[in-house]
Parts: sequence; structure tokens; C-alpha cells
Amino acid sequence: MELETYNKRFKLLNKFTRGVFFLIGDTLSLLVSAMGAFLILSMVHPSEITFPIQQTLIVTGSVLAGLAIFKMYVIKWRYVSLNDLIRIILGITIGGGISLGLTEAFLEVGRYEGAFTALLMINAVISIGAFRISKRLYHGLKASSKKQNHTIIFGGKSEGEQILRDILNNDNWDLSVYAIFDDRLIPGTFLHGVKIVGGKNEMIGYLKTHEVDQLIVAFPDYPKNDLKVMFDEIKKISPDMNIKVLPSFHSLTDNPVGIEHIREVSIDDILGREPVSIDIKTIENSISGKTILVTGAGGSIGSELIRQCAALNPSKLIALDIDETELFHINNELKDSGASLIPCVASVTDSKKMEKIFSKYNPDVLFHAAAYKHVPMMESFPDEAIKVNVGGTRSIATLACKYEVEKFIMISTDKAVNPANVMGATKRVAEEVCMAFNSRSTKTKFMSVRFGNVLGSRGSVVPLFIEQIKQGGPITITDPEMKRYFMTIPEAVLLVMQAGSMGRGGEVFVLDMGEPVKIIDMAKDLIRLHGLKPYIDIPIDVIGLRPGEKLFEELLNAEEGVLETEYEEIFKAKCSRKLAENELIQRIDQLFDSLDQKNGNSIKKQLKEIVPTYSFKEKKTLNNGIIHPKVDHSVFMGRVN
Repeated sequence: MELETYNKRFKLLNKFTRGVFFLIGDTLSLLVSAMGAFLILSMVHPSEITFPIQQTLIVTGSVLAGLAIFKMYVIKWRYVSLNDLIRIILGITIGGGISLGLTEAFLEVGRYEGAFTALLMINAVISIGAFRISKRLYHGLKASSKKQNHTIIFGGKSEGEQILRDILNNDNWDLSVYAIFDDRLIPGTFLHGVKIVGGKNEMIGYLKTHEVDQLIVAFPDYPKNDLKVMFDEIKKISPDMNIKVLPSFHSLTDNPVGIEHIREVSIDDILGREPVSIDIKTIENSISGKTILVTGAGGSIGSELIRQCAALNPSKLIALDIDETELFHINNELKDSGASLIPCVASVTDSKKMEKIFSKYNPDVLFHAAAYKHVPMMESFPDEAIKVNVGGTRSIATLACKYEVEKFIMISTDKAVNPANVMGATKRVAEEVCMAFNSRSTKTKFMSVRFGNVLGSRGSVVPLFIEQIKQGGPITITDPEMKRYFMTIPEAVLLVMQAGSMGRGGEVFVLDMGEPVKIIDMAKDLIRLHGLKPYIDIPIDVIGLRPGEKLFEELLNAEEGVLETEYEEIFKAKCSRKLAENELIQRIDQLFDSLDQKNGNSIKKQLKEIVPTYSFKEKKTLNNGIIHPKVDHSVFMGRVN
């Protein structure tokens, strides 16, 4: 408390002393301006040589008051901008007008006094303006004298302009921008004193003739495929050059762009997928002022749901997960965000604990992201996948109906389509559960959102590949023909929220994942991003398909069709329920009753009775028990979040 009080006093003192400093500086500038005006008029009218002290005092006081009106005594000296200079001119003009009125009222005004006031104001604009901008000029000259990294910027619209402004205002970056390249701008013009040389072709030519230390790509809307081609060209010319990018925005906040947002090039930037279009207002209306519950809040998708919801001013934001460490991290990350975040350590399979949470907080919207998603691991432990993915979903769906939750949005997976593994089959059952409960409930709208792999999640292939590259290889892939759909975590979450805001109940939404990507091509791209060569610097080994894996994932069943929605990235699957509600619940009950008595093969057969499209290979058993397949922990490609 004492430290906080001291900090407040220090800030007030600093603000007061800065204001006094500017006041003294402006007063001296005005007196110098008055002396200049007097000397000029003395040369024009040598007979009128009396210095107008009273008028000088009136003009000085009036101009200082005018500057105070425009809050020119609370700005930072070093960061005086063009807008501040405009406010200085307006303040001096207002002050001059006030002084003329006061002079008219209290003094005799002639041609000399009018000319003196006009000259004083002109001089004041120059002298006060020079005084206020002097510190910024000093630091600019100081920075230009230092040896800095030769930097160029690709993209000169609002994002590039703001980054350039940040670089010019902060000499700690040790960057000197020599040129800007943008096909949308007129070559030969200047932006903050930096020449716009041309577009992409001119930039490639510039790199061939100049030693450039760093390229900043400030063009979030530049097509990803073109960006990949451009990076390949640049690496051939200058393999050691540092490249940073301003990523495409997948956030619901309107924070301004700055140099702090640029980062190293990642696989997200060259995936070949364009940024999604989002109706932020619709999403905001579905979240703002409501109590939001997110299960699986410690996972990749769940934690991003928490981040995005926190920006939309919910009444309460409940983050529920069984992993206390991940909950701590997300809670610590958002502790200063102003969001009413409530962490809850609990399992969705603990019905009594979940009942207490629903009773206490009575959520309005529920995002169900809690699930077991690792494919090979769930092949070894199908009982656990059933308990969490099916039982957990049924448990909280029951509570959602009881406590009249408005919307229940379940995170599903492309592996639920013609499932070849336990994880996908259990998520397909969870979709059926949501459709069944939607038919039962008159208050709660249930829906599922189906999508593929997300980049950068804890269980995705990208972090594993990066770790293997750091260790010198080899990168291990299961099959050279394997393809997967990929999406970045933020865009997947925003589309989930968009689908949730538009859903009327009973839908299985399918996100447009773009074109499937060959895993081996992604591995090669990651190797190149690290400045290395595939097969030469980093070997790539093919280790074969693991249990439950398919070469290609599907987003829709063969018998399914899709309906377009008002959002081009979101489709609605024509899902037909395989079982009547009573029969579905009965089959699930039978499945749970037999979990402790049956082996893996028997459990999978019983699961297939609920999901006829589920296909699996039976494992040989020994001593009435299943021989668990060896799980290859070196490759993680099965998680959705």
C-alpha cells in the first residue's frame, strides 16, 4: 500500500513538474517571439520604438491559456506528434484572438499593436513548435548517428505506417528503415521520410543489390500462397536475413498495431489459408453480459475460447479443467484483463461436482471443449475415451437442460467422420448425444462444430517437428502420402464462436478447413523456415501408420451433404440421427455397464453398434486380456486441441 501511494505521488509530481517546465519554456518562447516582433517593427517604423510591455503580457497570458485549453501541458516531450503541433497552432490562434479582445477592452489599439500581435503569434508558432519538437529531433539525430540494422518494410498501408512510426520513435530497436515496398502505393513517394521504392518485384531486385539485415512484412492480407513463394525467393537470395511478419489478425480486440506485434515467420504464415471473415458484432451480442462456461479451458482450444470471450465483456467467465497447472497459466495471463474469470478445477465426469458448479453459476452459454483427443493413446485406453468423451458430454448435457443453459456448443472433430479410431467414434457418439438432447430440451439449443487439426496445439505435429529440428533430426512422419486439414487456433475458435452465435439447435456445423496439406510438405517447409535444407541438414524418416490412423481425414460422411450458411467458412452438415433417443441412451448405458468386464476388442465392437460407420482392426488377445499396441510417443498427430 505504501509503495502504491508513493507511485501515485511520484506520478502526480512528475506530471506537475512537466507542466511547469513546459509553462516556463513556452513563456520564454513567447518573450523571445515578442522581442523578435518588436525588432522587426522597429526596422519598419523606427519612430515607434517603445516596447509594448502590457500588450506582451496580455498576449503571453492569453496564448498560455489557449495552449492549456488544448492540453499541451500534459503531453510527453519526446513523443510530440503532428497532431500535437496542430494543437499548438490552434492554441496560439485561440490565445491570439483572446488577447486581441482583451487589448481592445483595456488598451488603446492601433495599427502598430495589431501588427505586433500578428508578428508575435507567427514567431510563437515557430519558437514554441521548435521548443516542443526539439527532444524528438535530438533523439532522431542521435539514432541516425548509430550503426543500425539495415531494414526494409514490405507493406506501406496503415499497418506498415504504424510500425515505421514506432521504429522512428524508439531508437532502442536498433533498426534503420531504408525503403518501403508495396504494390498498392505510388513509387517515388515518401512515408515519414522513407522512400516507397516499388512493389514485390522491386524488393527482390533491391535484395540482390543491397545487404539487408531485416525484412518486416507488414501486409496481413497478402495471399498466403504468394507469401510462401516470396519467402522461398528471398531465402535463395539472402538465406541469413532475418524476416519478421505482422500476422493476420484473428482476435476480437481492436488494439492498434505496433512493432510489438511482429514475430518470426511461422508455419501459420505459409499454410496457404487466407484469414477468415468474422461478424464480430454478432459474436459480441452472444457473449457480452452473459455467464460463459468453458470446459477443457486448459487446452489449446479451450484456453483460446477463454481469451476471446474475455475480450467481449461477459458477466462471468468460468474456466473449467482437470489440469490445475494450465488453469493457473490462463488465469495468470488474464488477471489484469478486467474479465471476471473464475477458474474451476473439476472433471466433466464428476457429476456431483459439476452439479455444484451449475447450481452456483447458472451459465448462459457453454462451450464444451473437454475431451480425450490423442488417437493412439485412446486406442490403448478405449474405456477412458468413452468415460470422458461420451459420459462427460452426456453428464453436462443433462445439467445444461436442468439449469436451462441457452446454448451448448460442443467441439467435435473431423475424425468423427467414418471413424477409424476410438477417439473419432466417441466424438461421433457425443454428436449424437447433443442431437438427442436438443430434441428433448425446449430451452437449451445444442450444436456441434466439427473441424480438423489446429496448428501449434500441445498435441499437434508442428511443435514436435520443431523439437526434432532443434535436436538435429530426423523428422518422423507416418506416411509420405498422409494429408491433414489444418487451421490456426485463433481462427478455429472464432469460427466456433460464430457458429455458436448463429446456431438454432440440433446442427452439426462443419468449418471450411481449406485444402488438405501433405504432412511431408509441412515438414519440409518447417526445415526451410529454420534456414536448413530437407534431407541434407535434417533427414526425414517414414515410420508407418499407427493404430487408428487414416491417410486422409474427412469432414463429411459420404451419405451426408452440406448446406451453406450466411458465413462462407461455415457449413451445416445434413446429419441424420442413427438411433432414436431412447435406444441411443440405452446403448450408451449398456456400453458403460460393460466397461469394467470387457476387453478392448469387445468395447470397440459395442461402440460400433452405436456408430455403424466406425471401422477398426481387432487386436489379438492373450489370457483374456488385450495386448495393448505399442504407442509411438515420438509423433503426435491426433489431437484436435
